[in-house]
Amino acid sequence: MIRCAIAADADAMDKFLSRYAASSMFLRGNLAAHGTQEREHRQGTTFYLSEDKNGIKAVAGITNGGYLMCQAPDAPKSFFDRVAKMLNGLTIAGMTGEPRQVSKMLIAIGCDKMAFALREQEPLYALDLAEMMPLTLQECSLVKPLPDNLPWLAEWFLGYHEDSGLPLPSGSDVDDLAVTFAANPDARLLTVNNRPVAMSNLNARTLDTVQIGGVYVPPEHRGCGYGGEIVLRHLHEVRSEGIGKAILFAASAFAARAYEAIGFSHIGAYEVALFKEPLRIKT
Repeated sequence: MIRCAIAADADAMDKFLSRYAASSMFLRGNLAAHGTQEREHRQGTTFYLSEDKNGIKAVAGITNGGYLMCQAPDAPKSFFDRVAKMLNGLTIAGMTGEPRQVSKMLIAIGCDKMAFALREQEPLYALDLAEMMPLTLQECSLVKPLPDNLPWLAEWFLGYHEDSGLPLPSGSDVDDLAVTFAANPDARLLTVNNRPVAMSNLNARTLDTVQIGGVYVPPEHRGCGYGGEIVLRHLHEVRSEGIGKAILFAASAFAARAYEAIGFSHIGAYEVALFKEPLRIKT
């Protein structure tokens, strides 16, 4: 049976998703932050469950912003086809997840041959924070962004999206992204002598795991180890809050080397598939 999740399903869903934590962070993070019934926030998610007498077997979700996700490692084709029918009429901007599952879901909703702004498999990394390296650049400080930072933060976001190839969210510009970042309690800047040199964020958080995202070092500050240092300092901070594990996916070989240098292990692949234009699902 496949059905929409209700609030009472949250604990069972998270228990299932935690078995596949590395590729479930957006699902788990949205569930932790917004529950099952949030229909206004962009990251609020409608969840679909497949279950039998032994419990949950697969989970899919679509955010209010139109991003599709799933965790269905052993699900038959019928699961993806049934979810596609339940999504009929909704608008999708893209999908992320374990590559084989992304492929199956995009085929089911008839979008696998559509025009993509970005579709690539990125290396997936994990780090046990109990084994984290010590800080290396003692002259650096980790700080929260301030409203005064907005003008140059907008330039940084422009550079970040140009470097990563990620399109801007529909209806947003770099000024919007800078404002959202500055207001985010999980956003951080790395400074040297009070001069910002890098930024990072948490794009998903649960009680036990975080997913690092939005790491950016502007060109004039590259080659100094600041990308790895801001991630390391950010993770030292969340470890003090009881977080035990970190996940991230690397957008480039340069970024991958920086993450490996601070202890992250390559554990698989994660696919990002973003359409050039939002598409209405017709199944």
